[in-house]
Amino acid sequence: MLFRVSEVAAAIALVLMLLAAKHVPALSFLPLSQMTGVVCFSFAIFLSLRIYKAELQRLRAGD
Repeated sequence: MLFRVSEVAAAIALVLMLLAAKHVPALSFLPLSQMTGVVCFSFAIFLSLRIYKAELQRLRAGD
């Protein structure tokens, strides 16, 4: 499997918490939108590297 369900669930939970915290007035001084974008972009890179690694192993096994 290319990814674990717990990894995806953790990333989604973190994004949802950041989005919910964005609507709390006491936390309005934090750059939560930018932090959410960084988390999403980082997770996308993580998943793409996982796919790349799996594909590379598949190609090397075929040699």
